[in-house]
Amino acid sequence: MPSLTPLQKAAFDAIDTLHFGQVVMHHIYKSPLKVWYPHILDRLNEILQKAGVIGKQAEITKHYILAALEIFLSVDEKYISDVYEFCEKHNTEDETIDRDTYKKVSDKKRDFSIIMLIILAEKNGVDKELFSQIVNDVMDDKALDLSSMPYPVCCRLTEGCYAFEYPDAPLGFYRELVSCDIIKCGKYSHNIDKYAKKPNSELSSLFIRAGLLFELRILQRSLQSMILIEKEQKIDIQNFDLKMLRIDRKNLADYYKRLIDVNLLGENSNTFITFKCKEHVSKKGAEDLLKSMSKLYFHKRMFGGTQASWLGTLGAFDIEASRCKEPDKAIYYEIDNSFTISEKIELKFLDYGFSVAARSLYLRHKKIRKKGYPKINYYYHLLWQKLRSPWYLTGDFYDDLALKYKEDKNE
Repeated sequence: MPSLTPLQKAAFDAIDTLHFGQVVMHHIYKSPLKVWYPHILDRLNEILQKAGVIGKQAEITKHYILAALEIFLSVDEKYISDVYEFCEKHNTEDETIDRDTYKKVSDKKRDFSIIMLIILAEKNGVDKELFSQIVNDVMDDKALDLSSMPYPVCCRLTEGCYAFEYPDAPLGFYRELVSCDIIKCGKYSHNIDKYAKKPNSELSSLFIRAGLLFELRILQRSLQSMILIEKEQKIDIQNFDLKMLRIDRKNLADYYKRLIDVNLLGENSNTFITFKCKEHVSKKGAEDLLKSMSKLYFHKRMFGGTQASWLGTLGAFDIEASRCKEPDKAIYYEIDNSFTISEKIELKFLDYGFSVAARSLYLRHKKIRKKGYPKINYYYHLLWQKLRSPWYLTGDFYDDLALKYKEDKNE
């Protein structure tokens, strides 16, 4: 099998990111936290409709508003209090800094992040004055009461709202890349794809919002190096698990190679991108996004395996979600698989143009449930236990801790 191109690697980094968000949301759906997403989205949709912002521009504007809320909520009074409580408890050097001074510095860094976000928003047709007014009104809305939002929701609010609005985002994103012939998949047929569009049709809102998410995360990482005072940038290399598959080692090695190349060879390591989507976005727009991501989007894969295994990975999650909703329903029968969960998912994939056998989905689910989902479950619980961090610090350490997690075999 030929090696993946940088464009293809970026595509599967993107799919892995979207799938990670999808699985995290599965945990949130099982808790009272889920009420926050429709609560916020309904309010934003109402405000945008009253302002006359509709269609694709409403989707774009909503994304940037959610991103601004995520930034503001990461540096609030609770964050300042938590930092000082931690400093006093552990007797760190930060306790010598006056609280008001520390707050002013934190607010300044937060405001700089907002300014950079507004620059991107204006390039995509978002009115600066309207944007600022909506963000301020929503932050002050007593009915929404965003200041009481739990950390597992506010830390990745933009991604969470996207996953809530587009629950099949990873599969839909994958399908659009395949249908545009950007990546290959032998199991795909345009003839059976119920969502197929004419050539050069505009990409869906699902794809556009995903592109904006990646634009946001590239900005976030860039701001981390722009804002932090330290001049020396340390790159912590993860210890390789001897049992890790070769393909997973290659993906991780590629991650570090690109990170080092940007830091040592890049003319400007603080570069970020604009995903231009206010006009018609077709195949070229998708290719330009992936080209930028191949250079500037740094992501450690949460779900291992080859390119060919990805359909099974996505289908495995659908089985897991259905299994939780219908615990008494069989997943797979070897002799007659009619009316099982795996058959339902097989038919769903056919609607998207993909032919994947129910047995393959069943076997992939067994593997992923044992080796993949415990890491995400651990990540979700970390969000409840750890200190919140300002937005521009990205929170990569949560991901790293989850990747290192090994399930206790005695449990």
